Order: sequence, then C-alpha cells, then structure tokens
Amino acid sequence: MPRPEFITNEDISRWSENLDNDENLSEALRQNPVIREVCYAGIWLYEELEKLLCPPEMITRIQYTAGKLSFGRDPWVVHQEMVQAYQDNTLDYEVDPAELN
Repeated sequence: MPRPEFITNEDISRWSENLDNDENLSEALRQNPVIREVCYAGIWLYEELEKLLCPPEMITRIQYTAGKLSFGRDPWVVHQEMVQAYQDNTLDYEVDPAELN
C-alpha cells in the first residue's frame, strides 16, 4: 500500500515518534506494519480534520470509523475519503444517543 506523495519523511518520523511513545498501543501492534500504516493514516486524518475545525470528539469517531473501514482496504484511500466526505458534508455517521437529549 503506497503512501500518498504528499506524505513526507518528516511526517512519518513525527508520527513514528508518537506511536513509539504511545502507552495505549501494545508492542505487538506497534511492530505490525499494516497496523502502523493505519495509525499513520489516522494521525494524518486527525491533523487534516483539526485544520478544518472539526470538533475533537467527532474527530475521534471519524478516526475509529476510518480504522474499521480500512480492514482489507488501502488505509490511505479510506482516510482520504473520510476527509473528503467531511469537507463535502456527506459523511455518514451514527449519532450518539446522548447527543439527542
């Protein structure tokens, strides 16, 4: 799964440091190249949605969904589609029942 051309070595280095110091991510997951790539795409997604002023709680939900949708697919394509859908206001997501009250 090739990375998009706009992803720099500096991005990967910064994100790698983030992942390597994440106490919530087990060593086994940290060392899995597929999981690591999904994580890179997820961090990129976070940064892009943050630039779009997406609320943090929504970013987390979108990241989770993108991670799930990446199973068996190119995570970079999935994550880019999520950003595009957010920008286009076509993103489908489940409403948290607590938000309805």
